[in-house]
Amino acid sequence: MAKGKGKATKTPRGAIKRSGKPSDDPELDSYEPEPLFYDKEEKMLASLVFLGSASLYIFTMYPGLPGGDSGELMSTAKDFGVSHPPGYPLFTTMAAIMINLFPIGSCAWKLNLMSSTIAGITNMMMFINVKRFSGSDAAGVLAAGWCGFSRVFWMWSIQGEVFSLSNLFIMVIMYAAWRFTNAEGRNGKYYEAKLGAFLCGLSLTNQHTSVLYIFPTALWVLYTMFKYDLAETHTLFQVGLRGLAGLSPYLQLPISSIFFKARVTWGDHRLFSDFKKHLLREDFGTFRLVSSTEQSTLIDNFMVYFNDSRNELTIAAWILFVVGMAIALIWGSSKQKETMLVYMAMFGTYHIVFDSLANIKNPSGIFHGVLERFWLQPSLALCCIAGCGVGMVIEFLKSKAQCPALKYLFLSLAVLAIGYQVQHNYEDCNENDNHYFWHYSRHILDELPKQTILLTSGDFSTNTFRYHTIGEEYRTDVMVMDMQFMQAYWFYIMLMPVNFPDVSFPGLYKPGLDSTYPFYNLKKFLDENLTKYPVYMCVAVPEAENSIAGHYEGWPFGMCQKFIRVSDNVDPLEYVTTIPVINLEVYPLPDLDRYESETWEYTMAMSMLETYTKPSVWLWNRANSVNDHTLKIKYYETAMEMMVKNRKHVFDMMEKGLVSQNVIYYISPMEKNLGHLALILYSFTNGADKEKGTYWQEECKKYWSNYVEWHRDSVIGKDSMWGTITSVIGMDDFSSLQLIK
Repeated sequence: MAKGKGKATKTPRGAIKRSGKPSDDPELDSYEPEPLFYDKEEKMLASLVFLGSASLYIFTMYPGLPGGDSGELMSTAKDFGVSHPPGYPLFTTMAAIMINLFPIGSCAWKLNLMSSTIAGITNMMMFINVKRFSGSDAAGVLAAGWCGFSRVFWMWSIQGEVFSLSNLFIMVIMYAAWRFTNAEGRNGKYYEAKLGAFLCGLSLTNQHTSVLYIFPTALWVLYTMFKYDLAETHTLFQVGLRGLAGLSPYLQLPISSIFFKARVTWGDHRLFSDFKKHLLREDFGTFRLVSSTEQSTLIDNFMVYFNDSRNELTIAAWILFVVGMAIALIWGSSKQKETMLVYMAMFGTYHIVFDSLANIKNPSGIFHGVLERFWLQPSLALCCIAGCGVGMVIEFLKSKAQCPALKYLFLSLAVLAIGYQVQHNYEDCNENDNHYFWHYSRHILDELPKQTILLTSGDFSTNTFRYHTIGEEYRTDVMVMDMQFMQAYWFYIMLMPVNFPDVSFPGLYKPGLDSTYPFYNLKKFLDENLTKYPVYMCVAVPEAENSIAGHYEGWPFGMCQKFIRVSDNVDPLEYVTTIPVINLEVYPLPDLDRYESETWEYTMAMSMLETYTKPSVWLWNRANSVNDHTLKIKYYETAMEMMVKNRKHVFDMMEKGLVSQNVIYYISPMEKNLGHLALILYSFTNGADKEKGTYWQEECKKYWSNYVEWHRDSVIGKDSMWGTITSVIGMDDFSSLQLIK
């Protein structure tokens, strides 16, 4: 079994001496920290783990902008701003250095490269942890590769996000715990306690969930310090001081607010109240994932994790996890037992606390994607513990067989297992040709007129536009305004003077009719600015925002909407000819055979497909309020023509192989709407024009038959029109059919 390698040397500066005199035992007075690598062979294997995994991550990483928070993190770091709570100051600082000093590539490419490299280091630390604990090279390689090339770990390793750095710190904390256990003598414990405190503090400057690993570790370290007669004021102060030093990157928040005029930043951290609010994520709730009152239970969340990890890592990983704990606690050395108990406490504390507080109930779609990234940290511990158990078994078999070749046999088996994991997840994780987010935001920005105000809200749209206008300095004339930011006082202090000096903000934004000074609503904002700038919104109008009714309307404009003054009497039939339609040959649709509902690519695809029906449905709804009979028919016919044209474009792309065949499932609501429009147009024939009536009757049956065939499995019992639709399909004559409103 592996043992610590602390050595007796001359007493170093800062060493502890009992009663001011050296002890009879030199280990109590001197300590030489063990090296990261024991020998050349271990260094070579660790380097291969790093280089092999990092190379594959870099090969498969996003070539540009990913989805989610990446766009915000990139645009924030470029100007050394403050990211969303809790701020991620260490990541921001590293990203700012990478963006501004690394000589090649876009901002997005640079940060994707940084995350991929950090993920490779994480795998190397997994190897070192397992090798130290068990002595087995093969088990270390297996644990690093099996976890490192699981789907979720791989996906979050190849994009510019905070999770790669968080994962690295989990491995570093576990390694620091092993070092502390194996440190010899009082000075050994003291040295490792100080080092561990600094690393733990540093980890908290990236992601708060690290505290769930730190808390049980800190309790154990304090207990051990008491046991070794180290719990003195001076020693505890020195350990605490190292922890505070680790937290020093949080100075980035006030430094950014005082000295930098960042174009994207959260909060005014010149004020301690803002700093504390940001640090503790008070707007969301500490350890809460979304600002919602919904609550799920510990058992619910743990079962979600169990099912997800069983799919990602296989049930074998769970079996080896249990076996690893049992072997270490029953047959391990005292130090292995102690270390294993700490690892178990880390894993258990994370689940007890996080699973109790994570407030996403019955996660599905994109919310499941939000939750699964927080399973990375416990999965690292799970794989590490499983690897430790495997390693102890391997070392036992090697000691019994006394056959040097077994070492290489087990290494070969580990590499084969990793090869299977890579092959199994490669297609899902290879994003090296994923330009979807870049195309998506570029298409929208390209269609907007000059000097446009673009109102946004939420991660998906806001962050992609921020990246282009700030990260790539593209269409800087488009003024991207986050409506969530506009409700915060610091928006007007920190961002308005830098980004929007000529835009009128009559107070503090508050949606609704009751917005009186010092507040303003959307109507007042449009009153002040629509005469100076065109105003678009790339998000739904907030539910509480009813102030514009009767004054302004949001008319569809591609994937956005354009605000029109009601009194301008713009002709809807002329307006629809100006609506941009996304060309799927130029701006490809994400592959719906590959991207599932928890991905941002899926969300984007749904947004893109919606643009093919939105203008027609909008014109259809306006037709319902038109009194002129001829004009009403013209509205319905135009709505039908537009939707048929857009439908043809999608099917042409399917024939060219540019859109997956299963897209018909997602556009099936278009078939329902087309059938409904055909039925309405049939009703206007009044039996007088039999030829036209027959045409619309056949069109209705054709589209509704498609709808039933394509959407049968998911709408039976859900669609209120299902019974009517199926009965209409079987009719030979519609003359007695009452129009469906």
